[in-house]
Amino acid sequence: MDLLVTGSPRLERWEGRAFHAMARTRRDREDVYERELAPEPPGEPGAVFRRVHAAIRAYAIFPPSLVEGVIRRPIELGDTVGIHYRGFPLVRLFFAARVVEVFDGPDDGGGWWRAGFRYRTLAGHPELGEETFAVEKELATGRMRVALRSWSRPGTCLARTFGPIVRRAQVHASHAALDHLAAVARV
Repeated sequence: MDLLVTGSPRLERWEGRAFHAMARTRRDREDVYERELAPEPPGEPGAVFRRVHAAIRAYAIFPPSLVEGVIRRPIELGDTVGIHYRGFPLVRLFFAARVVEVFDGPDDGGGWWRAGFRYRTLAGHPELGEETFAVEKELATGRMRVALRSWSRPGTCLARTFGPIVRRAQVHASHAALDHLAAVARV
């Protein structure tokens, strides 16, 4: 984790890093955050779905006042994605993850169309785990939602030491992301 007080985040410091050791344990947190969006007509995704998906692929998932996503292009498989977290007074945090899946199509059952990506944290990220960011549409009804799904646990000594504070920040950021993506859908 890079602590920043001034200056700009530097993604290149993270691009060669390995993933956190990923053995899951019973103590891992599994989180699901979802927000319903206004429906589209039934069938394949329309303009609102595509607008939300474009925000996800641009890593414009969080309100810019809280998190700045640092990427080099729209997200692709294998990309390193930077998280410039601005949620603590006087301290800016920068850490990164690597994209391990990009998807845009019907799910295995064919009932939902899902678009988004999943990333895995890199060594030095305060959390060890994976997170999926998606917009989803039920093809038969047009029902839509944005979803953040993850499993994680503290990944650094600092994150373990300040566990309750880190957890509050994590939950706050997830709710802020849902609010932000819902606002993107309403534009």
